Amino acid sequence: MPRDFIKSFRGWTISESNVGVAFIGAGIVAEMHGRAVAANPNAKLVGIYDPKTARAKAVARKFGGKVFGSFEEALDHPKVNAIHVLTPPERHREVALKSLRAGKHVLVEKPVAWRAADIKKLQAAATNANRICMPAHNYIYNPALRRAKRLIDEGKLGRISSLWVLHNIYHSEDVASRYGGVLRAVCVHHAYSLLYLLGGPLRLTATASCIHYQRLTCEDQAMIVCQMANGAIANLWCSFAAKDLTSDPWTVVYKVLGTDGGVTCSWNEAQFEDNRGPGWGLPCYEESFRHEIDHFINRCVLGGEQPLSTLGEALDALRIIEAAERSCRGRGGMETVDYKH
Repeated sequence: MPRDFIKSFRGWTISESNVGVAFIGAGIVAEMHGRAVAANPNAKLVGIYDPKTARAKAVARKFGGKVFGSFEEALDHPKVNAIHVLTPPERHREVALKSLRAGKHVLVEKPVAWRAADIKKLQAAATNANRICMPAHNYIYNPALRRAKRLIDEGKLGRISSLWVLHNIYHSEDVASRYGGVLRAVCVHHAYSLLYLLGGPLRLTATASCIHYQRLTCEDQAMIVCQMANGAIANLWCSFAAKDLTSDPWTVVYKVLGTDGGVTCSWNEAQFEDNRGPGWGLPCYEESFRHEIDHFINRCVLGGEQPLSTLGEALDALRIIEAAERSCRGRGGMETVDYKH
């Protein structure tokens, strides 16, 4: 496409080579978003707002852009076309809603919201504003997961029998205190990945425990076993309690098995020392943000396409997590997943 291509959206225009982005929130995940935007030739970081100004300044020094004095200043800036909602989850709904109503496209970090009603409000607001509101479901934008999806859909693996999603990344109690229990903080990745690859489970059973926390009362590991409509079984495991130092590590692993073949994806295919954040030394983790933000900028904002995982999938993923929580409270009883929208 020509570099001077212009796409118009209800009264404002953006150049294909310059989609203006603002970050609302400058916590740990802003680093990965900053790297991904910097690597995208069609995006530019216009600025950052965080109530902790020092954090916003640190992101601006590294990736460029100004430090906004308020959220409203970011929304009013004429060069901001898209908002990355990087706040704590309890503020996602408020920030995303205001951004959509201001005519901005929105990429909202996971979990999108704690309540189904909040996700429904975002769906309605995005429709009314004719804007994209994309959940930051970054794992499925990894090319290996997209290949797995293609092989499944083309029937190359035969009748799918099982899916395994395994996540073992140790989090100290201080780090884990930023996230809470693994069911809400991490297993949402497992849930939207399951929806992307195989669809929604009919029913599930779950169990969770706390192994190494001394102060926190939430779970640091959990297992969800899902029954699929075709008889396949999906096994979703997450632990902050241990890291896998064995010769065949299950740091983050996806495996799908079918009657005619299988496919696997492991984050251990490349790694290096980087202890500044969980998963930072695993290139597959960082690259998932790059592919996700490339899709958001190039395919959604500029191309008018839908995300690979929509707000509808975010809502279904929340329903899966809610069913898992009910199962844990019922000591592992089987729970039906209610997908009512």
